[in-house]
Amino acid sequence: MTNLTDDFKQAMRRLATTIAIVTAGKGEECTGMAATAVMSVTADPPTLIVAVNRNASIAPILADEAEFCVNLLAARHQGLVGIFSGQKKGRERFETGDWQFNPDGPPVLGDAVASMMCRKSAAFEVSTHILYTGEVTGIVNHPEIDPLVWVDGTFASAARLKD
Repeated sequence: MTNLTDDFKQAMRRLATTIAIVTAGKGEECTGMAATAVMSVTADPPTLIVAVNRNASIAPILADEAEFCVNLLAARHQGLVGIFSGQKKGRERFETGDWQFNPDGPPVLGDAVASMMCRKSAAFEVSTHILYTGEVTGIVNHPEIDPLVWVDGTFASAARLKD
């Protein structure tokens, strides 16, 4: 007999997704986390959902802040994933990368595939996670599209298929 939880985890490993760094906080109180549980909800108004584990270091800051930023990573950002997954803490995470700081909002990765500033609009508790919806208030799209993808527990890149 198979275990539904294990089967679910195995199935989700097959769901390829772009890795993002979600940032929140301002100044010395900013932090961020690597995330694959990010999805669009609607295009009008532009809205995202981000799933955050209750035990993640970003959780208390995100709960208190009105804004967060979703930075979609490029293949060149592979080294940031470990840093934002626990190798470094808090503000130290921003010592690597082209981070732009705004005193009124969360940090933005200057050379991300795309960075989306969001105003938190709702939070939903689901088991070990909190789902935050955010209405997108600003977007910066990089001209180069080379997303860093996570699939089957490893890094990959996306390439266009030929017709």
